[in-house]
Amino acid sequence: MHDIQLARIYPDSKTFVDKKFIYTESEILTNYKTLKDSYNGNVPPLTELIKFIDEHLEDGDELEVWIPPDFTENPSIANRIMDQNYKQWALELNQLWKTLARKIKDDVKINPDKYSLLWVPNGFIIPGGRFREIYYWDTYWIVNGLILCDMKDTARGVIDNVISLVNQYGFMPNGGRAYYLNRSQPPMLILMAQSYYKSTNDFEYIKKIIPDLESEFHFWTENWMVTFEKDGKSYRMARYYAPSKGPRPESYREDYEVAEKFDTEDEKDDMYSRLKSGAESGWDYSSRWFIKTDQDSELDQLSDVHTPSVIPVELNSILNQNARILSSWFGQIGNKYKATKYCIIAQEFLKGIQEVMWRSDKGAWFDWDLINHKNQDCFFVSNIVPLWTGSYNMSKEAVANDVLRYLRDEGIVEPDFSISFHGTPTSLYISSQQWDYPNAWPPLQAYIIQGLDRTEQEFAQQVAANMVEVWLSTNYKGFAERSIMFEKYHVETPGETGGGGEYVPQTGFGWTNGVVLEFLNQWCTVNTYTNDLPNNNPRNNSSNGSDLLKSSFKRFC
Repeated sequence: MHDIQLARIYPDSKTFVDKKFIYTESEILTNYKTLKDSYNGNVPPLTELIKFIDEHLEDGDELEVWIPPDFTENPSIANRIMDQNYKQWALELNQLWKTLARKIKDDVKINPDKYSLLWVPNGFIIPGGRFREIYYWDTYWIVNGLILCDMKDTARGVIDNVISLVNQYGFMPNGGRAYYLNRSQPPMLILMAQSYYKSTNDFEYIKKIIPDLESEFHFWTENWMVTFEKDGKSYRMARYYAPSKGPRPESYREDYEVAEKFDTEDEKDDMYSRLKSGAESGWDYSSRWFIKTDQDSELDQLSDVHTPSVIPVELNSILNQNARILSSWFGQIGNKYKATKYCIIAQEFLKGIQEVMWRSDKGAWFDWDLINHKNQDCFFVSNIVPLWTGSYNMSKEAVANDVLRYLRDEGIVEPDFSISFHGTPTSLYISSQQWDYPNAWPPLQAYIIQGLDRTEQEFAQQVAANMVEVWLSTNYKGFAERSIMFEKYHVETPGETGGGGEYVPQTGFGWTNGVVLEFLNQWCTVNTYTNDLPNNNPRNNSSNGSDLLKSSFKRFC
């Protein structure tokens, strides 16, 4: 792998590690040693490397197209959408589930040593593009989209796939490949189960899987917690932390080149762990993880990624919500001991979120920097995730006003609270990383928009509705022009994909479709404004603002 990945045979490092073995691993390694020995231990010429790959490995072809048995051509969500353009769009997004639906072939279960793919029993939805396996936090929004398209049985099967991986490995990996087994992703399994329960009222299913939900929750609270002090008080909170040696196999060359600037193997392995921890966050990569340790360096390099040294707002908020949900469900079951246990755990997370992360002077929550013992100052959408999870103890009126002030002060909304961008940018920092400006990501739009709406304050809900209109408009414009849904979008150019990062922009796209369907379902009186969208940043275009955002909304239909 080292020789092949550094030879740059494939533009995308993931291509090689997704291949299937024609021979056993030991046979491949023995044959490669023989080939290399014939060149006096040197890496063989490129033509010989390619020939060796072709003789020993092949394209995996481990997935088969699968039509969910409960797929329907006319899901009920379409009847709730009033705008005819958006109604047709929802129907076409529903068709995309068939395009993205896959089932793993039996040979993967019979011969697991030939594949990097991890077998799961049920069909599922791939995100799209290069991502041809199940992913952890993507799946939450995919499940929500399936439910809204009346595929509740398929959604349950997808959740059961995640549970099967938790049972096999003790946690849900980043994704369904062997090379992802050194890290996880934001812990959304309990939230998936909650979505299913809310849509079906099937508490028998919750009782059946609650031991698995507990197990996955314990993975985080037993392994990924760190104790630190702030203002003389001790706190125990969660972080992303994926310690293991070597580069990520699917980004081998990229990681190797970053680590080469370090002198010792220990320093290199520390860098590899920092990169894997950044990938575990789902934000791979972002200036959010950049911490300056050398005063003379430019803070723009992947070598500045220090994810394990950051206590993240959204991770602790999601775990707080997970604990509250577990407490509630154990209460319903009648297990008072565990209901109390998880209530106490939830309170401990909430205490840390409020006392470590909340900044009343700014009106938002901020990651804690363990190296410099202070809060991060920059804007990231993660700074308002406690609104989405309900992880605060102030009044809804007070917190809504504070967060709206923060969004105005940061320029996310204009002084008149019209919307500044074509989607909320991940950050306001321009770097070469894809989780920075000018990119807007679907799950982060859910965080900020649904978070504001959940405050139940009229003005915050109107700002959320305005954000929905802008986000749907840019997504619809891209789809109407190309019949494509993007993984991420550019906040300055409506309908265009974002960029940056380690791979070219991807299409499909699982979580994008799920978030759009959620927004269309909740704000179902929204109207299309595609032709009215300006072609640059709204904050630089005086014709934007209130003219674009005048239509009225109903929160529920």
